[in-house]
Amino acid sequence: MANIKFLLNGCDIQFIAEAPEDITLKELLAQMDKIKPDWCACGIRSLGPYEIWPTEILITKNSVQLANDHVCATIMENGDWFK
Repeated sequence: MANIKFLLNGCDIQFIAEAPEDITLKELLAQMDKIKPDWCACGIRSLGPYEIWPTEILITKNSVQLANDHVCATIMENGDWFK
């Protein structure tokens, strides 16, 4: 199974994320709700052909995790950071 890479892009911060190519939008959004960025993050876009950066956030159908200690975000398992 191949993965897709994409950019989570905000006004002050961005992350390179990776997810299985067969993940549904519903599954992806459920995992995205667990990511609490340290600054605002407001969009998603595909990577350009020359944007070859290491993955910072790994997303599966059942989980999300930071790929290293330098990612400026917190993973909230229940997505409860909205409350």
